[in-house]
Amino acid sequence: MRLLRIFSLASVVLGADILQLSYSDDKKDIIPLGSFEIDSGSDGNITVTTVDVQNVQVSGQHCLNAEIKGKLDMPCFSYMKLETPLRYDLIVDVDDNNEVSQVSLSYNEKNDAIVGMARYPEAGPSAPVAKLKKKTKTYADKKANKNKDGSTAQFEEDEEVKEVSWFQKNWKMLLVGLLIYNAVAGSMKKQQQNTGAAQKAE
Repeated sequence: MRLLRIFSLASVVLGADILQLSYSDDKKDIIPLGSFEIDSGSDGNITVTTVDVQNVQVSGQHCLNAEIKGKLDMPCFSYMKLETPLRYDLIVDVDDNNEVSQVSLSYNEKNDAIVGMARYPEAGPSAPVAKLKKKTKTYADKKANKNKDGSTAQFEEDEEVKEVSWFQKNWKMLLVGLLIYNAVAGSMKKQQQNTGAAQKAE
């Protein structure tokens, strides 16, 4: 214990930070899991070194807490199932200014204990910039691409759009109109004949 205090003081003097990892039990008591030194290496990158890991027997769902005095306070940053032995990765997310922004714990069956590691933000993939070309489709193109069942037309056989005349499209309406005209004209002619016959009879 004394050695740990001396190591912690030396780390503070040299500019390193000590991250205290703990969990809260059912009684809301905070039980330490371990201490980890966060320091800047010779290349300027952040390193996470295990200082001390507590020998605890734990099982079940618990709140995890992380604290760096004066810099970071993350009570219950994760609620997860803990099992002994503690085979986990302590992932310390670091921003562009080498400041700790987030802490997470991930199970790793290859570990014998909790192992600390720093993670820097990575630039995500960016889509290439391409100028959109405007494509004007004609009515024939749209009709050819349209499928009856609403699916894409790439699996449909090519069909030719037949051009028809106005008479071919509207012959039914013309026939109905002609029949109505004949019926009305015949009725009027019959009525005129009846009227003429009545006048002669008088």
